Amino acid sequence: MIEKEKNRFSQILEQLMNLAEIKNVALAKALQYDVSYISKWISGRMLPAEKTKRNVLQRISCEIVRLSSSVGIETLYETYQVANKKDLEQVIFDNLEAEYDYVQDMQKLYGSSVAPKTIFFADLNPAQYISKMHHPVLRRVSRLYIMAEMDLLALTHEYRIQVILGNIPRGPYHFYPDVHFSLMIDLSMEKIDPVYDPIFLLNMMKEEAGLDFHLYKGKQAAGRMIFTVKDDFMISGILTAPNRCMSVTVSSEAENCNPLYDSIRNLCTRETLLYRNTTMAEMVTGNGYIRSILALHQRWMIGQMTEHFLPDDLFEELLEQMEIEDGEEVDKDMLRQLHMLTKKAMEETRIKIIFHGIAFSNLAVESEIDFFDHKISLTLQQRTRYLEHLLELCTKQDTLHFRLIHESPVSDFQYAVTQSIFLSDTFSYVRLNTETGKNNLAILNHPDMKMIFGRFFDIIWSDQNGMSHSDQEEIASFIRHMIHRTEIISSIDLETTSDSSENID
Repeated sequence: MIEKEKNRFSQILEQLMNLAEIKNVALAKALQYDVSYISKWISGRMLPAEKTKRNVLQRISCEIVRLSSSVGIETLYETYQVANKKDLEQVIFDNLEAEYDYVQDMQKLYGSSVAPKTIFFADLNPAQYISKMHHPVLRRVSRLYIMAEMDLLALTHEYRIQVILGNIPRGPYHFYPDVHFSLMIDLSMEKIDPVYDPIFLLNMMKEEAGLDFHLYKGKQAAGRMIFTVKDDFMISGILTAPNRCMSVTVSSEAENCNPLYDSIRNLCTRETLLYRNTTMAEMVTGNGYIRSILALHQRWMIGQMTEHFLPDDLFEELLEQMEIEDGEEVDKDMLRQLHMLTKKAMEETRIKIIFHGIAFSNLAVESEIDFFDHKISLTLQQRTRYLEHLLELCTKQDTLHFRLIHESPVSDFQYAVTQSIFLSDTFSYVRLNTETGKNNLAILNHPDMKMIFGRFFDIIWSDQNGMSHSDQEEIASFIRHMIHRTEIISSIDLETTSDSSENID
C-alpha cells in the first residue's frame, strides 16, 4: 500500500515534535485532546478546525516549548535563531499558522491538501504573485539560500514594499545570518524617481539588514519577476505592466528551482554589486573613515546624531562611556586622532550638511547618538553641551553649510528617516539605524548608487520641492529651541528628583 503524501502542516508539526523530542501522547495530554487527533494531524488525515485554529496553534506552540527536552529546546533556538522562550513560542506559532493557511489555500484551489509540484498561471496581478512568492519555506531561517531577479522599480510603490517585507520574520533585534538573499534589480535611469527611490533603497537596505543580503544591478532584471529558494521553491513570471504578471510558474521541484538559482547566481558579480557591508572597525583600520573625512565635495545627510559634532571634552567623556563587546577591538588613540582630524577638516573644508529634524528630537528626548557605530545615551547635561556646540558650528563655522528638513520627503517612509548618508568624490557610505545593530554600515560600491544618492542630496539641498530650510538664522533658532526643550526636560527631571528626596526625608 502506497502511503499518502503528507501536507506541509503535518510535516512541520511532526518535525517540530521530533526536534523537541515530544511524543504524541505527551502533546495530547497537555492539550487535553485524544491522542488520535494528534496522530491524524501528523499523518495529514486531518487539520485542526478552522474556527479554533488560532487558539489551537498557540497552545501547540506553548506546549512544544514547555515540553521540549533540554537538547530539544536548544535545537529549536538554533533552528529559529531566537534567544528566549517567548520569542520561540511566537515564531513556532507563525510557522505553524503559515503552513496551515497554505494547506487551506491548496484545499480551496485544488481540492487537495497537498500542493501540485508545479503550477502554471497565465496571468496574475502583482498582489496575487506576491502572495504566492511569500511561501512558508521562508520561515525556515536557519538555512535559506535565495536568489531573485526582479524589476522592482517598475512596480507601484505599494507592491514593491510588499515584495521587500516578504514573509521572512523580522522581529525586533532578530539577526538571521543563515538567510542568504541576493537580489538583482534594473536601475535604468528612466525608471528612477530621484526623490522616492533613494529613500526606498535606503529602507530596503535597512529592512534586509537582519539577513545576509546583497543587492545587484542588471538590465537582465527588466520585465522579470523571478524568486527562487535553492532546493525548495521557485516562482517565475514576466512583468508586462506595473499591475500585470504573465506566464507565472510556481514549482517546488528541485530540478526546476536549482537551475534557475544557479543562473541568477552567475549574474551576481562584484562588478554589479551596488553596495557592500562593512564595520566601523574595518573603516577605521582600513582608512575608509579617514578617506571620507579628507575627501572633496563632501555632502552629509544626518538622520541620527553622530560623533562628528562633538566638542573635545564631551568626546573624551563618551570615549570612556563606550561599551566594548567581547572580541571587539577598539583603538581609542586612533579614535582620538580621527576626532581631531574631523575637527580640522570641518574648519578647513567646505561641507554641505542636511539635518533631519527627527535627529534633533531623538537626541533631546531619547538621548542616543551614534558614536563610531556604538549607541551611547547622553545625560541631559551632555545633550545640552552637544547641541550648544552644534549651534556654535552653525553660527560661527563658515566652512559648514546647513540645511534642515522637518519630515521625510516621502510619506511611505514618514517614520523611517533616521538613516545617514556620507557622500564625497572618493568614498561614500551610509549608516543605517538598524534594530539589530548588524549590517548597519554600507559602502556605496557602484557608481550608479553614488549618482542616485548624490542627485537626491542635491534636490533636497537646492530645495526644488520645498522640503528644506536654508536660512542659517532659522536653523540656529531651531537648535536654540531644541536646547530649550532639553533644559525643560532637565528641570522637570530635577524637580522630580527633588520631590523624591523630600518624600524619603
